[in-house]
Amino acid sequence: MKEDHVVLSERPEDLQKAVEWGREQKQKILNDKGNRIADSLMEKMTPLILKNSMKK
Repeated sequence: MKEDHVVLSERPEDLQKAVEWGREQKQKILNDKGNRIADSLMEKMTPLILKNSMKK
């Protein structure tokens, strides 16, 4: 499989900004995904936790 690469700029400072932006976007995506997983778990587990605590 052939991969295409795009050069955004020849200037190192522009390339550094692009890398930093990419890292920030990756972190935002990971944080969002983590939050969605945590919210989903809380939604599913809260009734079970409440049910178990009522039994005790």
